[in-house]
Amino acid sequence: MWYGVLGGKELLHQTYKNLEQRVHLECDGKQIPLPPLQGIVVLNINSYGGGSNFWGGTKEDDLFCAPAFDDRILEVVAVYGTVQMAASRVINLQHHRIAQCRSVKIVIKGEEGVPVQVDGEAWIQSPGYIRIVHKNQTQVLCRNRQMESTVRTWHDKRSSGRSIPLSPLSDEETQLLGNFTEVVLNLIRNIKVAAISISAVEEDLLPISIQVANYVEKLYPGGKLLEGNNTRQVITDLVIAVRHLMQEVSTFVREKKDSLEPGSHLEEKLTYAASHMEKELRNCSENQGWVYFHSEEEVNRLAVSLPSFNWCSFCKS
Repeated sequence: MWYGVLGGKELLHQTYKNLEQRVHLECDGKQIPLPPLQGIVVLNINSYGGGSNFWGGTKEDDLFCAPAFDDRILEVVAVYGTVQMAASRVINLQHHRIAQCRSVKIVIKGEEGVPVQVDGEAWIQSPGYIRIVHKNQTQVLCRNRQMESTVRTWHDKRSSGRSIPLSPLSDEETQLLGNFTEVVLNLIRNIKVAAISISAVEEDLLPISIQVANYVEKLYPGGKLLEGNNTRQVITDLVIAVRHLMQEVSTFVREKKDSLEPGSHLEEKLTYAASHMEKELRNCSENQGWVYFHSEEEVNRLAVSLPSFNWCSFCKS
């Protein structure tokens, strides 16, 4: 109720309708002349005010580049009033765009403060200046529909094949699993090293490699192989995750090879680790949704079809 009362009061009185006279805006050190407005919004994502695209559109045009949350560029837009705020939830407004920049400085002039809000927290900011810059990035979880589809397919296969009892790991299978895990960890290490200096690797491959590492820890709690009826399921989960990682590595190699310096040690190590990982995956076979390890000769005899990843385009010609 109070939101309605206060909103109606502001709609009638427009307390800060001459905000352009009380603040001074600089974008990348350049002063920006302001039109008559009631507010200034600085964005780093496309969503604002409960999910509306307040920037208006997601594509590049003649004046502005396409907004993105990971480009270290801030979008600055003007607020003219409550009607405009409401309309932005229905249509893509663009006439209120002010600038795109990497540094924003807002100087509050006069003797009275102005209301400021950051992520829902509001206060009255005393005269002075506010400087907004990009500090750093962090890894966040996001929905991966391809991974969901892979897991769902595996789950359906496993559900239809519950009539076959799960056999324990043989000595040969345990040895092959150990070799497989060592190659997995080596691939993860190379991805982590590459992610330190290459942002594309950090964004595209590091989150998936962390998921794979979690499966390895689950399979080897305390450094020892998991025992019990759950072992086969964890092995299957690990192999599915590794195959997904290899698909992403293959896509990265095909589409973003230029982000790696030609002839660098990082490229060679990542190529070497990925090639060995593909070889180890050939020792895996599926039987009604469950993964088993066999020697490569045995897998060839069983004629199991597994996905292949072409690394020729990644190697130096």
